[in-house]
Order: sequence, then C-alpha cells, then structure tokens
Amino acid sequence: MAGNGPGHAGPAGLAWMALCMSLCLAAPGQARADQDDQLPAPACPAHKAQADKGFVQQGFWLEPYEPTTLGATYDSDDVRFMDITLSVKYPVMPDLVCHLFSGREQLAIAFTTRFGFYWGTRESAPVVGKRFNPKILWRHTYDSDSLFKPRLSAGLLGEHAQSAPSYVEFAYAHESNGQSITTLQQFQAAEASYQQSDGHPEFAYDYISRGWDYLGFNWKQVLPWGNSASQTSTQLKLRYFLPHGMFQGEPEEVHDWEADPQGKPRRAVNGVALFAKYQRHTESNRPEAYFGDLKLAAQYETGYETMFRYGTVRIEAGIQFKQLPITLWWQDGYASDLALYFRKVRSWGIELDIGSF
Repeated sequence: MAGNGPGHAGPAGLAWMALCMSLCLAAPGQARADQDDQLPAPACPAHKAQADKGFVQQGFWLEPYEPTTLGATYDSDDVRFMDITLSVKYPVMPDLVCHLFSGREQLAIAFTTRFGFYWGTRESAPVVGKRFNPKILWRHTYDSDSLFKPRLSAGLLGEHAQSAPSYVEFAYAHESNGQSITTLQQFQAAEASYQQSDGHPEFAYDYISRGWDYLGFNWKQVLPWGNSASQTSTQLKLRYFLPHGMFQGEPEEVHDWEADPQGKPRRAVNGVALFAKYQRHTESNRPEAYFGDLKLAAQYETGYETMFRYGTVRIEAGIQFKQLPITLWWQDGYASDLALYFRKVRSWGIELDIGSF
C-alpha cells in the first residue's frame, strides 16, 4: 500500500487527517430538536433511543467506533511523537437492516487510522502513517440490564451518549501501515536519507510496508453488578489473519531481506485478546469541578500460533479533568507500531481519550 516517503510530512496522511476530522466535527445529517419541539416517530424501533435523546436522523450520521485520541507516546525503540487516532463507524442501510431483522442488528463500515506527528523530534517534523484499518462489520446487540450511559461521548460525533449494551460483532477487515518500502534497495536509500538528515538511520523502519486482511470477532459483555453510576465490562477480541485476503492478497510481514532475528508472523503476537474496563460517574461531574468521571482498563493479548509465548499487557487509567478526558497508559509487548510489530517494546503515554469514558 503506497504511503508517504521518509523525511516528509506526508500530504496523503494530512489529507486523511483533515477529512476524518472534518467528518467527525461536522457530523452531517444531524438536527438538534429543542426540548419543546415535537419529534417525529422514528422510522425504525432501533432508532427510538436516539429520537428520545432529542436528535432526528436524516439519513447520514457517524458514530464513534474505537476511541479517538490525541496525545504523546514514548516507545522504548523510538523518539517521542504526537499520537493521533481517529475512528468512526457509518451504519449502512439502517432502516432496511432494522426491518429485515430484529432491530438489534447493525451493518456498518468502520475506519480507524493512526498517525505519528514527530514534532520537535525529527527533522522537518514528518507525519508518519502507522495504521489504516477499514472494516465492514455486522453487530448484534442484546440486553444486559445496563443503566450506565457514557457522558463524554455526548455531542462529540453528532449524537447524544447512548447506553453501552452488550454485543457480538463479526468483521472482515484490512489493516496496514500505509507505507511503500518493499525492497532492500528502497530501505537502504531511506536509511541513507535519515542518516544524513537526522543521524538516525533506524527511522527508515517506519516506512517498511506491512499489511494484512483478517476476520474479526468481538464479544462485549456488560457485567450485571453495575448501576447508573458505574459499569464493568469485558471484551473477547479475536482476529484470524488470512493467508490470502480479498484486499491485501498475501500478507506483507517480515521480508526475506530484513533478516531480523526477532522476525515472526503477526499471528504469533496478535489475534487473541481479553479486555476489561471499569467506568464510574462521579457526583462532581460539573463544569466548575476539577475532577469528574474515571475509568480503569486492562488488556492482555497473545498470538494464536503459539498461545502465551508472546504476550502484550496494556493498562489504562483515565479521569476527567475540567471536562477533559485524560488517560495515562502503559504497555509492554508487541505491535506498538505495525512497522515493527514483531519486536517487544515498552511504551507509555498520555492522551485525550474521546469515547472511552
């Protein structure tokens, strides 16, 4: 998959960022109804909750998918960079899907992208594409007696906060880093360029092309002991990396010319993950309060080729400070960066985390 070259800010990457940000901020198709206005009956029962919250759907809207984040990341094998992740989901033919099925089904297209902005740490402050993850998914939600409603996602992507139901999700996805180096000659040229500009030839690794197609399964279960002020949920996330995909073809993993002793296939380090999260609303969630809602989360992931041989642990702790959703996180393991997914790296960072509280 073609991407931006070494040492440049990456016009394609910046264009994607601008497009995704404009879609997230504009959220076209949403109309806010005043409390005194009479809302029309929703066309489908599945949309009733959105109409009850004061929104009228007009045929096109975006929803949050993975958390959208903006922060600073420190990897043990890299210099500091500004870490930007944008993630949205677009329901496809929601009325038709609702009427054909139970009203709890959703067909959607999701897109998640991640960029590293090396402001002040690399020559010319390049924007490096790190992850492009389009997918088509089918989600079935089911009752879990959850009274908890996220606050911080309200209005950020054009809709009120919804309850956080349990669901099962099936997906077909492509994931790559959007880069273009596939030969030893290209890599050596990038090394020479970075040696001259930064004195760090290892920066060339960011531009080695990686890509996979995979089948995904995600099962989220809201645990029964929550209430309107707190919620605990778990997720089982499974991915099967295809030997030949519809979009990628054969996966781009470790190239023969790399001869890296740590090289291994993606299925060795990723594919089976267990995630748990605790969220809590606080009584101090007012504009004048310094501290508000909080979350605690942990994830363990391993590959399915040799289960538990290569593992990744991630821990997150977040709190709302003056209504800013701030998260501190720490990770030890693999795939902190798709370009070097097979290397064990220790990472930590701080970020504004939208849609995760």
